[in-house]
Amino acid sequence: MWKKTDSFQDTKKWINWLKCRDHVQKVNAEKFAGYGNWRLPNQAEAWSLFDLTQKNRDKYGDDLYLHPVFEPGSAGVTWTSDTRDSAALIIQYEDGGQIWPSQYANLNMAVRLVRDLLKN
Repeated sequence: MWKKTDSFQDTKKWINWLKCRDHVQKVNAEKFAGYGNWRLPNQAEAWSLFDLTQKNRDKYGDDLYLHPVFEPGSAGVTWTSDTRDSAALIIQYEDGGQIWPSQYANLNMAVRLVRDLLKN
């Protein structure tokens, strides 16, 4: 289950990878949508949202290949839980690219949270 808004839409602030943990804790403490198990997506989960047949708009009005079920006005990227050394993976929904910036990098980045559906 995906959160329809990303961290930029929620806070109007950009975050680095380390600040993503704070965002996850805040969303879980608030029990957003009644759940407390929100987390960063892994690489495969983040890529599953990229779809060349779907269009959405980022905060600048530029095209994103992201299903319109998600709120328009997002950052157009998401941090993932995938790390190597001091870098973390970002998936780009504008062009299907990916980059590995420093976890400390203060870039115009955000995270879109996901949660596991629990079986009854």
